[in-house]
Amino acid sequence: MSEHINKQISEKQMKSIHLYLQWVADELNQQGQTMQNVVKQINKVEIRPTKENLKEMVWREIAKTITGKDSTTFLTKQEVNQIYEVMSAWLAKNFEIDLPFPLAEERAYQKLKGVDMPIMNEEYEIK
Repeated sequence: MSEHINKQISEKQMKSIHLYLQWVADELNQQGQTMQNVVKQINKVEIRPTKENLKEMVWREIAKTITGKDSTTFLTKQEVNQIYEVMSAWLAKNFEIDLPFPLAEERAYQKLKGVDMPIMNEEYEIK
């Protein structure tokens, strides 16, 4: 039985998820709901922030608004800078979080370990 728990979902299950989400979207649209209204209701369910859900719900939404692009793969260095600036300002205003954009994974790791790191990213020109 434990073999079935770890298996990836089937293509049929994935299609069912997509169809269900389309039905939900259709119903919400018929009610005149916006994503802001839907997101407000999330506070009734405890969802912990993760890298993945922050990327989907915050970073990607800012990216779509600024660039019109759905994928981070196609962003330019300037666009990454713009998205970072908007997200950074939003985090500072709403959560008092002020983090620099990492120069590289190693620098991010160093910061987590308490080592000072520069806040200037020459590659992305982040201030």
